[in-house]
Amino acid sequence: MSHPISHGRKRVLLDRLPNLLSPRLLLLILLYSMAFTLLILGFKMIRLEHRIEVADQQLTDTQNIPYAEDVPLYQQESREELQKGIADNIIRLHVIANSDSQRDQALKLEVRDNIISQLQTALKNVSNMADARSRILSESASIQQTASRIISREGYQYTVKVSLGQRYFPVKVYGDLTFPAGEYEALCVEIGEAGGRNWWCVLFPSLCFLDETCAVVPEESKEKLKTSLTQEEYASLTQSNTEENAPTPSREPEVKLHLAFWDLLTGNQ
Repeated sequence: MSHPISHGRKRVLLDRLPNLLSPRLLLLILLYSMAFTLLILGFKMIRLEHRIEVADQQLTDTQNIPYAEDVPLYQQESREELQKGIADNIIRLHVIANSDSQRDQALKLEVRDNIISQLQTALKNVSNMADARSRILSESASIQQTASRIISREGYQYTVKVSLGQRYFPVKVYGDLTFPAGEYEALCVEIGEAGGRNWWCVLFPSLCFLDETCAVVPEESKEKLKTSLTQEEYASLTQSNTEENAPTPSREPEVKLHLAFWDLLTGNQ
């Protein structure tokens, strides 16, 4: 048997139910439900539009990626291949002082000036590597005599060794051109113990200039180099300075804020 008080309360609630479910209240419930549904749909639409924009941007970025044939060849080739291509078309001059003393360094520059003057005349009308190599070899004995004469005139007894062969060079900046490290054919003039700082230039095609304060290789000299190298090889000489000296951009850590309510509505976990 049910309790009389409990039965009375149920009766009161049943009597009030029609008032609670009045048409006005039902209409308000319906309107609030529709508004909440529209709100969720709005969030969903915003999320969908954002995804479409991201997809479009990714598609555009993909389309803007250059094909292999659009990328400069010096970027496709390896550094070793570029260095070998450059080395196959130039001959360097390498003058090494007896020591790092001020007098030995000054003597080195005196020898250098006379050798360059002599070789520039000898190579004036030479246009290919084979002829340049042959002409340099034919001048080797005369170059050694010139160097020995200058050394003796300045009061030294240093010996001079002149040779043409392969030598390893580290990266060398010459004006606004950067030559990669590697093996190069070079006319090497070693004074005495050859333990001092060295001086070098590109002997063929002639890029030797004596003013070491000059920061830019003359355009005429660059044109000579361009005719000896491929477009890609020459471009790599000028590109090296730009790439190696370019500052590395710093990136601030990306901070993302997540709203739990937004994630719940948009389904973004």
